[in-house]
Amino acid sequence: TEIIQGAPRIKSVLTGELREVVENLTLLINHWADAGLIRAIDPYHLIFSIWAMTQHYADFDVQVKAILGERDHFEDAEQYLEDMLRRMLTV
Repeated sequence: TEIIQGAPRIKSVLTGELREVVENLTLLINHWADAGLIRAIDPYHLIFSIWAMTQHYADFDVQVKAILGERDHFEDAEQYLEDMLRRMLTV
């Protein structure tokens, strides 16, 4: 709700600490791409995609369990997302 409302209480954290963390991650991702370890990709959108994909399982746990049943879906999701990202980033 905080983010949807424009982050009135944590905007300084988002534009300060979080932005710095993301900037450092983009440098690392670009370094991996430059070294030929992964495909060249927009590092910001990669980070946003990973956040979105993993956050879904946390925020919509009830919905996921309603569809998949009560089994522990986090391990399956981890394996699926890791496999998908590895395939996407493979040189």
